[in-house]
Amino acid sequence: MSLPKRGIEERLERLERDWNWAKPIVTKLAKEYDISRQQVNPAKYCKDGLDLQIVSYLIDNLGAGATEIAVALKLEDPEVGRHTIGKRLLRLYKATTTDGWDMITFEKAFRENPITQKRKFRAWWINLDAIDLEEWQKSLGGMKIATPESH
Repeated sequence: MSLPKRGIEERLERLERDWNWAKPIVTKLAKEYDISRQQVNPAKYCKDGLDLQIVSYLIDNLGAGATEIAVALKLEDPEVGRHTIGKRLLRLYKATTTDGWDMITFEKAFRENPITQKRKFRAWWINLDAIDLEEWQKSLGGMKIATPESH
Protein backbone atom coordinates (compact mmCIF):
# COMPACT_ATOMS: atom_id res chain seq x y z
CA MET A 1 0.00 0.00 0.00
CA SER A 2 1.45 3.31 -0.98
CA LEU A 3 0.47 6.62 0.50
CA PRO A 4 -0.36 9.57 -1.66
CA LYS A 5 2.34 12.22 -1.89
CA ARG A 6 0.28 14.60 0.21
CA GLY A 7 -0.07 12.05 3.05
CA ILE A 8 3.69 11.46 3.18
CA GLU A 9 4.39 15.20 3.28
CA GLU A 10 1.89 15.68 6.13
CA ARG A 11 3.47 12.87 8.17
CA LEU A 12 6.94 14.26 7.57
CA GLU A 13 5.88 17.75 8.64
CA ARG A 14 4.28 16.31 11.81
CA LEU A 15 7.47 14.41 12.63
CA GLU A 16 9.57 17.55 12.14
CA ARG A 17 7.25 19.56 14.42
CA ASP A 18 7.41 16.87 17.10
CA TRP A 19 11.19 16.66 16.87
CA ASN A 20 11.57 20.45 17.01
CA TRP A 21 9.46 20.40 20.18
CA ALA A 22 11.41 17.49 21.79
CA LYS A 23 14.98 18.34 20.70
CA PRO A 24 15.66 21.08 23.33
CA ILE A 25 14.36 18.78 26.07
CA VAL A 26 16.49 15.83 24.94
CA THR A 27 19.57 18.04 24.59
CA LYS A 28 19.09 19.50 28.07
CA LEU A 29 18.65 16.05 29.62
CA ALA A 30 21.73 14.68 27.83
CA LYS A 31 23.85 17.55 29.17
CA GLU A 32 22.34 17.34 32.65
CA TYR A 33 22.90 13.63 33.05
CA ASP A 34 25.97 13.38 30.81
CA ILE A 35 24.60 10.13 29.43
CA SER A 36 27.00 9.77 26.55
CA ARG A 37 30.28 9.85 28.47
CA GLN A 38 31.45 7.32 31.01
CA GLN A 39 34.73 7.52 32.86
CA VAL A 40 37.15 4.97 34.28
CA ASN A 41 39.26 4.81 37.41
CA PRO A 42 42.87 4.19 36.27
CA ALA A 43 43.69 2.48 39.58
CA LYS A 44 41.71 -0.48 38.29
CA TYR A 45 44.57 -1.17 35.86
CA CYS A 46 47.49 -0.43 38.21
CA LYS A 47 49.07 -3.53 39.69
CA ASP A 48 51.47 -1.85 42.14
CA GLY A 49 52.82 1.43 43.47
CA LEU A 50 55.00 2.09 40.43
CA ASP A 51 51.98 1.94 38.14
CA LEU A 52 50.17 4.36 40.45
CA GLN A 53 53.16 6.74 40.33
CA ILE A 54 53.32 6.57 36.53
CA VAL A 55 49.61 7.31 36.11
CA SER A 56 49.78 10.05 38.73
CA TYR A 57 52.70 11.68 36.89
CA LEU A 58 50.78 11.55 33.62
CA ILE A 59 47.67 13.01 35.25
CA ASP A 60 49.74 15.87 36.70
CA ASN A 61 51.60 16.55 33.43
CA LEU A 62 49.13 15.25 30.80
CA GLY A 63 51.97 13.72 28.82
CA ALA A 64 55.57 12.62 29.11
CA GLY A 65 58.19 10.40 27.57
CA ALA A 66 59.31 7.22 29.31
CA THR A 67 62.76 8.67 30.09
CA GLU A 68 61.21 11.82 31.56
CA ILE A 69 58.99 9.73 33.83
CA ALA A 70 61.91 7.48 34.87
CA VAL A 71 64.01 10.52 35.84
CA ALA A 72 61.09 12.19 37.64
CA LEU A 73 60.35 9.05 39.65
CA LYS A 74 64.04 8.71 40.46
CA LEU A 75 64.43 5.18 39.19
CA GLU A 76 67.94 3.74 39.69
CA ASP A 77 69.20 4.04 36.10
CA PRO A 78 67.20 6.25 33.71
CA GLU A 79 68.21 4.10 30.74
CA VAL A 80 66.94 0.90 32.39
CA GLY A 81 64.09 2.82 34.01
CA ARG A 82 62.75 4.07 30.70
CA HIS A 83 62.38 0.48 29.51
CA THR A 84 60.57 -0.41 32.72
CA ILE A 85 58.28 2.62 32.35
CA GLY A 86 57.70 1.87 28.67
CA LYS A 87 56.71 -1.73 29.41
CA ARG A 88 54.37 -0.64 32.20
CA LEU A 89 52.72 2.00 30.00
CA LEU A 90 52.34 -0.48 27.15
CA ARG A 91 50.67 -2.95 29.52
CA LEU A 92 48.34 -0.22 30.82
CA TYR A 93 47.58 0.87 27.25
CA LYS A 94 46.72 -2.68 26.15
CA ALA A 95 44.58 -3.35 29.22
CA THR A 96 42.59 -0.13 28.89
CA THR A 97 42.06 -0.38 25.13
CA THR A 98 40.99 -4.02 25.47
CA ASP A 99 38.27 -2.81 27.84
CA GLY A 100 37.30 -0.05 25.39
CA TRP A 101 38.87 2.98 27.10
CA ASP A 102 41.08 5.54 25.39
CA MET A 103 42.78 6.52 28.63
CA ILE A 104 46.41 6.40 27.48
CA THR A 105 47.84 6.93 24.01
CA PHE A 106 51.32 6.94 22.53
CA GLU A 107 52.28 9.37 19.79
CA LYS A 108 55.47 9.09 17.81
CA ALA A 109 55.16 12.56 16.30
CA PHE A 110 55.67 15.89 18.03
CA ARG A 111 52.72 17.01 20.12
CA GLU A 112 52.37 20.15 22.20
CA ASN A 113 51.57 19.85 25.88
CA PRO A 114 48.55 22.13 26.52
CA ILE A 115 49.81 23.08 29.98
CA THR A 116 53.53 23.72 29.48
CA GLN A 117 53.32 24.54 25.76
CA LYS A 118 56.41 22.36 25.29
CA ARG A 119 56.52 20.02 22.34
CA LYS A 120 57.19 16.39 23.15
CA PHE A 121 58.40 13.71 20.77
CA ARG A 122 57.56 10.00 21.24
CA ALA A 123 55.48 10.64 24.35
CA TRP A 124 52.67 8.98 26.26
CA TRP A 125 49.54 11.09 26.76
CA ILE A 126 46.64 10.67 29.15
CA ASN A 127 43.07 11.58 28.29
CA LEU A 128 41.60 13.29 31.35
CA ASP A 129 38.11 13.22 29.81
CA ALA A 130 38.14 9.41 30.10
CA ILE A 131 39.26 9.42 33.75
CA ASP A 132 37.06 9.66 36.81
CA LEU A 133 39.36 11.86 38.89
CA GLU A 134 37.15 11.63 42.00
CA GLU A 135 37.32 7.85 42.00
CA TRP A 136 41.07 8.06 41.31
CA GLN A 137 41.57 10.20 44.43
CA LYS A 138 39.36 7.88 46.50
CA SER A 139 41.29 4.82 45.33
CA LEU A 140 44.53 6.39 46.48
CA GLY A 141 42.92 6.55 49.92
CA GLY A 142 44.95 9.51 51.10
CA MET A 143 48.16 7.80 49.99
CA LYS A 144 50.71 10.36 48.89
CA ILE A 145 52.19 9.57 45.48
CA ALA A 146 55.76 10.83 45.36
CA THR A 147 56.27 12.87 42.21
CA PRO A 148 58.60 15.84 41.82
CA GLU A 149 55.63 18.22 41.60
CA SER A 150 54.31 17.05 44.98
CA HIS A 151 57.52 17.85 46.89
